[in-house]
Amino acid sequence: MTLITHPNETRETPLSPTKSTSTETLELLFREAKQRARRRKLRWFALVLATALTAGVVAGVTYGAGGSTARGHGSVPPLALTSAKVLTCQGTDVVRPTNYIITCADAYTQLTKTHWTSWTSKSATGTTTFAMNLCKPYCAASKMTFYPHSAVSFTSPITTKHGSLFSLLTVHYRSGGRERVFHFSYRGDLSFK
Repeated sequence: MTLITHPNETRETPLSPTKSTSTETLELLFREAKQRARRRKLRWFALVLATALTAGVVAGVTYGAGGSTARGHGSVPPLALTSAKVLTCQGTDVVRPTNYIITCADAYTQLTKTHWTSWTSKSATGTTTFAMNLCKPYCAASKMTFYPHSAVSFTSPITTKHGSLFSLLTVHYRSGGRERVFHFSYRGDLSFK
């Protein structure tokens, strides 16, 4: 729009908002707001979906590492009915677990591919691939380190509401050419009460 103020002088002036341009501007703003709201909803949906999938994977890994055996999860061989057991992270008592999570809070120490040579009411011994997260440089960035051919034993059975449970785990493993020992006691565990 051109405005003439003097006969020899012309000046450009911006368009003044008319009813049609202000309506178009409002419609544009509402469309953009709706798009932002849709994107926000999609982000929340993606976050909820990712959280649910992660929880499902963690639960599956925890369940799989919590005491499955070749005979099935928590199955008891015929002579083991009077044996002491171990408690999984899910609260199930099992005998001779092939895979076993030692630290339930973070699953950073585990027994994997375990073969039991003895399992009685007083102790259990076998060989395992001991897995441990060394948390270097920090736990989230570190991967599990596996120590094959490690010696494992459960000892010190105590009577609980679940029956007789082993309360002490010991693993002998080699790291850096040296023999090392890992001990873990379940005595203070509230699930043993």
